[in-house]
Amino acid sequence: MSEPAAILENEKELFNCMSKGDEQAFTKIFAYYEPFIYPFIFKLTRSALAAEEIVQELFIKLWTSKENMSQVENHRSYIFRMAANRSVNYLKKLANDTQLVKTAAQYIPTNSNNTEELLDLHQTEKTIQLAIGSLTQQQKTVYQLSRQQGLKNHEIAALLQISEKTVKNHLTHALHHIKIYLNKSAEAKVALLLFIAAQSN
Repeated sequence: MSEPAAILENEKELFNCMSKGDEQAFTKIFAYYEPFIYPFIFKLTRSALAAEEIVQELFIKLWTSKENMSQVENHRSYIFRMAANRSVNYLKKLANDTQLVKTAAQYIPTNSNNTEELLDLHQTEKTIQLAIGSLTQQQKTVYQLSRQQGLKNHEIAALLQISEKTVKNHLTHALHHIKIYLNKSAEAKVALLLFIAAQSN
């Protein structure tokens, strides 16, 4: 992999064009910043999966709030601050999930041979991500925009250029599929508990 360029030429102009809906400008911004942002987030989270998801969420947010970018003076600092904030939020959520797993332990028989496996947070996270990964591409996209990015149905519909009804259908099927996936085995029970708890927040 070649080293990323030290500077982004015509950066201010590119961000100004992006703020007006220029997709080519956005593509150039992504291509320049992604090689810097990913290792920065990975260093903070120590998780390749988390880094990939945070990068995706960051640039989706950058695009959906593009109208505000013309008012930003230092775009580099702004983007790295977004990356840092999302990394901190991920670490906070990870800490909360750890506590939730400990709380869930009271529902697991103490004589269970699988207790340690069930309480392995990394395995739990992996199981949930496998469930999400088993969705169709459209369901996965809608789920991530809704549950991980926090967008409303009408915002997702506008972004993906589909109807709100279609968004709702994709999200309903995605949630149903994930619950069925997580309920297939005993090892996934805690993952299902965490998933259901997350949806109720």
